[in-house]
Amino acid sequence: MSLVYKEVWGDEGEAIVMLHGWAMHSGLWRNFAQQLAKTHQVHCLDLCGHGRSENIEPYSLELILELLVAELPQQPCTLIGWSLGGNIALAMAKKYPQRIKAVILIASNPHFLKTADWQGVESQVLDVFKANLLKNPQMTLWRFMSLQVQAMAQLKFELNKLREVMRECPVPSVNTLEKALALLITTDSRYALQTLKMPSQLILGAVDSLIPIGVGEQCVQLQPNLELNIIQGAGHAPFLSHESQLLSIMHDFMARRAA
Repeated sequence: MSLVYKEVWGDEGEAIVMLHGWAMHSGLWRNFAQQLAKTHQVHCLDLCGHGRSENIEPYSLELILELLVAELPQQPCTLIGWSLGGNIALAMAKKYPQRIKAVILIASNPHFLKTADWQGVESQVLDVFKANLLKNPQMTLWRFMSLQVQAMAQLKFELNKLREVMRECPVPSVNTLEKALALLITTDSRYALQTLKMPSQLILGAVDSLIPIGVGEQCVQLQPNLELNIIQGAGHAPFLSHESQLLSIMHDFMARRAA
């Protein structure tokens, strides 16, 4: 029995595998996945300890990769990672390049933490966030979700929809949330991006409160073959706020890669 929960949509076309972000689950982008499934076979995986996937010990990137790669289609696939899922996608592409034919990163930063020479989130902000998470995880998660949709025109409607989807599954344990957050903070995927051999695309929201827009150009400097796309007016979850535009950008990239 697999420890990783998977939903599969569509039975024709090349395979796509989608990895969600921290504290979320694959139901968050089910509607988006169903749109992609009109032309592709789409596999949505819940990260370990999230959604309907089982908790694991130790909670390490190595074990997560081992469990996730077992769920990949037999034929090489396009791997899509959102936020934390993007860091995991880069690590998978580096470790299992024969299983991945292209990588698409959505609202993802290969080095989430800000340093003197890299744009990201301030360490002090993350320290406060972690302290709040341990003190009141439910309230902290609701605030985190509101950050993801704060740039949307219909903020209240989209936030309620997001909360409704999240209620499908139990909230990840505090232990999982803390360890997955540590994974996001400590993982440095810049070398994986720099040495990437397959086609790659990075899609950022221009008003994302979690991923600075300037990190896109820094990623291109690391990987000149990376295709960078900025969606104006989009925040951290463009598959909710700018679904049609995001689909168009991704379809165009995959069609050119296939050609």
